[in-house]
Amino acid sequence: MRVSLLSLLLLAPTTQAAPPAPFTGQYGHGATADRDEVVWIVQGEAPSWRLTRTADEEQVDAQRMGARGREAFWTRMDWPADSSTDADCLTWGEKPASLQDLLADTPPAPVATGDDYGLGVLCHVPASARARIDWLAGNASDWFYYDPVAGVMEVRRLR
Repeated sequence: MRVSLLSLLLLAPTTQAAPPAPFTGQYGHGATADRDEVVWIVQGEAPSWRLTRTADEEQVDAQRMGARGREAFWTRMDWPADSSTDADCLTWGEKPASLQDLLADTPPAPVATGDDYGLGVLCHVPASARARIDWLAGNASDWFYYDPVAGVMEVRRLR
């Protein structure tokens, strides 16, 4: 029995490239001179992401925010809490102190990784959830970045 090479190729299992990790990629925003300028690079995959800020090559370790972390951040931003369920977020650094924390005699107790948010936050929020958040409703991109200095900024995943 003769089997052609074409038949073998058709019967061989196909290999497909795995989809990229949910956060892995290059990100930019509209406040740069070049629309496609890379501002942040996220590398790795769960649970070990590393975010690099390209302006100064600063690197930080990031972790995925759990449901409690997203709820805490959404509450801080005064957004509808239930719209956080469809979001997927990374966070890094220590949580910015609130005025109450600054005035307290004792520092707040640490929380488990992912149960709160840190200094920086990068989130993917689908259009259906964004539509319910005033600050994000007009965004064309499903991504935003937050830090206490820049506030909330729409970002684009470039690659």
